[in-house]
Amino acid sequence: MKKRPARFLSVMSAAALALNGVMAVSAENTGIKSPEGASPVLVFDSSEKSALIWATQIGEDKLTWSDAPTGFNAAHPDYIYICTANKICKVSKATGEVLTTAKMAGQATYATKGPAYSDGKVFMALDNGTVQAFDSETLESLWIYHNKNGGSPTCDIVCLDGKVFTGFWNGEEVDADYVCLDPTDLDEAVTDEETSADWELTNCGGYYWTTVAALDDDTLAIGCENGITGQLGSPERNEIYFVNRHTGEYITRFGLGSDDIRSKLVLNGDRVYYTDKAGHIISTNTEEGNAYDVAKVLGLEGYTCTSTPIVAGDRVYITLNAPGWNNYNGSLIVVLYKYYYSDGSFDFRIAYTLETAAACQAEGAFVGVDSEGYNVIYYVENGENGNIRILRDKDGMTEPLAVSEETDDEGNVHKCAPIAFKPTAEFAQYCSVDPYYDAERNCIYVRNDSFNLMCISAAATGLTFAADDSTRYIHPFGHDENDPVIVFRAGESPKAEGFGVELEGLLVPDTDVPAEFSVDEFTTDDEVLTVSSRYGLFKGDGSKAEVSRDYDVLVCSNDDEYARATAMRGDINGDGEINVTDVMLAAAHVKSIKAIDKYSINAADTDVNGEVNVTDLMSIAAHVKSIKALPETK
Repeated sequence: MKKRPARFLSVMSAAALALNGVMAVSAENTGIKSPEGASPVLVFDSSEKSALIWATQIGEDKLTWSDAPTGFNAAHPDYIYICTANKICKVSKATGEVLTTAKMAGQATYATKGPAYSDGKVFMALDNGTVQAFDSETLESLWIYHNKNGGSPTCDIVCLDGKVFTGFWNGEEVDADYVCLDPTDLDEAVTDEETSADWELTNCGGYYWTTVAALDDDTLAIGCENGITGQLGSPERNEIYFVNRHTGEYITRFGLGSDDIRSKLVLNGDRVYYTDKAGHIISTNTEEGNAYDVAKVLGLEGYTCTSTPIVAGDRVYITLNAPGWNNYNGSLIVVLYKYYYSDGSFDFRIAYTLETAAACQAEGAFVGVDSEGYNVIYYVENGENGNIRILRDKDGMTEPLAVSEETDDEGNVHKCAPIAFKPTAEFAQYCSVDPYYDAERNCIYVRNDSFNLMCISAAATGLTFAADDSTRYIHPFGHDENDPVIVFRAGESPKAEGFGVELEGLLVPDTDVPAEFSVDEFTTDDEVLTVSSRYGLFKGDGSKAEVSRDYDVLVCSNDDEYARATAMRGDINGDGEINVTDVMLAAAHVKSIKAIDKYSINAADTDVNGEVNVTDLMSIAAHVKSIKALPETK
């Protein structure tokens, strides 16, 4: 094989790539394209199998938390919404580009969860008990709400059945409200009109990192703080409110834990699941006053918990935070299963645990069930690296499928969940923001304390040929439609060819694909074209996000050679017809009178078996005599 030095083609816009034919993926899609039949579940179970596709720094001053970005929302099919200081941003999911910004009526504060998107509007909770609504396309303000008790916006905003819900926090023993708002813009001509709440529910201790769950058409459950300073509150003080969802009228408090709820409420079947800060996991029947089940994770005293449980059938997944901020302090991913009694009730028991280098305090990203039947969950560590770890688990397992043995500074070995992606350099930082799995694009979005919003996906595993109508190629013996020999004229360069590629394994679309070619301008000595593609910033193990592939090429020095190389089967002389002349050329080759050269051999090999023999001669003759036509293929 003969190769020549690589020449780099700089990153251009997708439109320019398509126009110039530089490895444009396809006519329909301007960017990386997934192969047909790609798994709908994102799985990268080791760092070399993941890639950082793009990263965008949100916030201008990384030295001060006054400019720190909030959590984010990626529910819109095309955009991510995120805030920093007093600014809201609309970010392209495809590229990470900040498309639009707007000034907000207040400040996004530390621990703020981020905006919510619903039905053409974006809602953001701000300091001093403020909520502001924006148009999702223009980010123009629609209305503003101010709560009477004020407070920090520490709860997720939930859009549920045409209403907007969120809660505020003022301190461990101070009143704050959970509120229900109507999203309707009552006066479209006014951008800062003041709106009022449908109802407000006051709680001593307020609400922090929690949500509502709709139990039925009339009842909501709301997680709250217990109104007592310190890690453990009174066992008699329960955790969740049941309220009338239309009026906010208090029905009862319910639960059995003994500390604050800093977990989202998860509705699964007829039960609500949540954790409390003291490490309980609670499952509550949704019928008011009915039976409940609670299990403290036995043998694991001294942990705190801000984990939202992930419920998948009879498996439940939580994380527990060990004391301190040092690495390998004993923080855990805990896999639980439901143990059923004869009366149908159940409690939680531990199947197994896995360590993490730092606590995973944000919600896990459950991406679904993979092709082998495993539940797939990604957790992000709130530690100096912000590692993303993977858990693959299913019913019946009593030990982990995979373990990463990691050694701390004192030489102790820890059995941890495998690292699926490891941020490096300026991207490595603590993370307490919930990651978001985008099922449509098969990627995970993460924002950590580096102030970078990042798009992470499975790494590409190779290049797949994707020919279009303008591509000149042949399928000689040993080659097929996915592995052709490409025909060029001497003096042409790869970018003029206009063929495309698909990146196998990579599941993120709409990303520009820069390319490197081993050939700048073809000569008749060239037999191989090496194409390399850098599709992202880097892989999860720090290596280049790059794949390459060799394509066999046939370079023609004149029009006659080119016509014969691209002729249909049987048309040995490339004149566009299969006739007696072609029969004579085949016969001369078979009788060793005059060998057919490399430009005509493809047309002469009618049965594509790698040689030209009597069978091919007879097939061409039968076609000329109209006995049996040859297929019209190259």
